[in-house]
Amino acid sequence: MRDGRHPDDRLSAFLDDELDESEGLEVARHLAECADCHGELEQLRRTRDALRRLPDVKPPTMLLDEVPDTAERRERRTHRVAVAAVCASLGVSGLLTAAFVVGGQEGDVVMPPVEVFVVDHVVRTGGGPVLSPVSFEQP
Repeated sequence: MRDGRHPDDRLSAFLDDELDESEGLEVARHLAECADCHGELEQLRRTRDALRRLPDVKPPTMLLDEVPDTAERRERRTHRVAVAAVCASLGVSGLLTAAFVVGGQEGDVVMPPVEVFVVDHVVRTGGGPVLSPVSFEQP
């Protein structure tokens, strides 16, 4: 290596052909001159090959039942988000309703005088009969 260090952190990448051309050449040159690094590379190669020869192991079925597949996970997440949105909107509606009820108690509702309605009726009907505002009987 140019800086005199061993390429320990790059040996695995070199073995898997993951280094760019210039780094690969630099590590190859170092390996040609350094017996320690060459021995380490051979150990990595034997370990990798031994791991590749191991049989595939399937997880126990009881574990598979507990882990939902990706589509089921997405569906559950979508359901949780929808429930959270509904709860949030209900909460906001409740707060607004409470604010309206509390805010409406500060003052009394003021009704305009009955005469306003009588005049409006007379104008619209051209003087038709008006019921008494108290007894609702015809005069």
